Amino acid sequence: MNQLHTEGEQRFIDIAARLAGEFASRAARYDEEEAFPHENYASLRESGYSIMSIPEELGGLGATMLQRIKAQETLAQGCGATALAINMHFNAVGLMVDLWRRFKNPYVEDRLRQIAKGRLICGGSASEPDNAVPVMRPRTTAQRVNGGWIVNGRKIFGTQSIALDFFFSEATWTDAPKGETIITFVIPPRDSPGLTFKDDWHTMGMRATASRSTEMKEVFVPESAVMLERAAFTRGGVTDLFLRATFTIGAPYIGIAVAARNFVVDFMRERPRFPLKHPMSHLPGVYNKVGEMDMLIEGARAVMWKAGAEVEVDDPSDWVRKSVAARMIAIENSVRVVDLALRAVGGSSYFKRLPLERYYRDIRAGLFHPPDSDETLELLGRTAFGIPLTEEDSIWA
Repeated sequence: MNQLHTEGEQRFIDIAARLAGEFASRAARYDEEEAFPHENYASLRESGYSIMSIPEELGGLGATMLQRIKAQETLAQGCGATALAINMHFNAVGLMVDLWRRFKNPYVEDRLRQIAKGRLICGGSASEPDNAVPVMRPRTTAQRVNGGWIVNGRKIFGTQSIALDFFFSEATWTDAPKGETIITFVIPPRDSPGLTFKDDWHTMGMRATASRSTEMKEVFVPESAVMLERAAFTRGGVTDLFLRATFTIGAPYIGIAVAARNFVVDFMRERPRFPLKHPMSHLPGVYNKVGEMDMLIEGARAVMWKAGAEVEVDDPSDWVRKSVAARMIAIENSVRVVDLALRAVGGSSYFKRLPLERYYRDIRAGLFHPPDSDETLELLGRTAFGIPLTEEDSIWA
């Protein structure tokens, strides 16, 4: 279906579309080889796509969240893994932009200007193994020393790790003067002894994202690298900023769903099947599934685009509830679209010569991004009744 976009939105969609056409020719190879898409990242930098979300006054292109998610949806139609990987760069940069706007931290401003000027890549991870609340209380520890902190711990799902110019992460300063305090920091990984990325990303899908685990052993984090300090075990307030990152993840998965839908239409349009007089596209079992795909995609776009458009004007608590709902709908709908695509094409979709089996594997990664569907329903239900998310009988306590 044709979509309506503003001139500003179309600008970024056009950049993404050009890149998607280029990336599509390499996507299967990167997936097969479990190789990071360095060529794609060179194009993301050169085109200015990587600095899309940095404000213009800091040297970026000044894209809004809605412009970004529409562009990301388009980019993912060419290579879902690249779109998901660069989304994590946008998440880290987006957090820095939010902190700059709220606190006017000169270090954060300098970093953003540096990233924009050098077309640098920023990413990392807050996720940890066996920790359901890493944003509220990282198990990675920070010990105060002269001039900064010594950090020890392990992080997982460090997307685009091997391409990073800046590494974003968090640790708990256990003996802080005001009680347990979380420090949020950004450091250059190649100049940070003790910080290593493990070659352990061997997965069902999203293989080209290089989402490796990170180990920090006696890593020195200087005071100037800390963007934020906040109390552990607290939600709301500044931690609402982190939910913007989880929301945007829905966009690449819609893009994969669109790619699957479009492939089915092109592949089945004239596909013969003896002794039928018409192509298989005339079979109800095919065109009904495409109709359902279109319905699911339009629904996913509607909620994502609405939430993206309202982020700067809505009450933060209301927007958080809308955004987690929109993200869940986008991912669940997209998974269903790809499932329908395989059913519409039939047994041929099982072969690696068609892109559907890669779409099928990649789309499933969306189901595991926190908060997952169960956690989303809990958040929506508990907040509807005003039930605290951290009360003593909660699994999050």
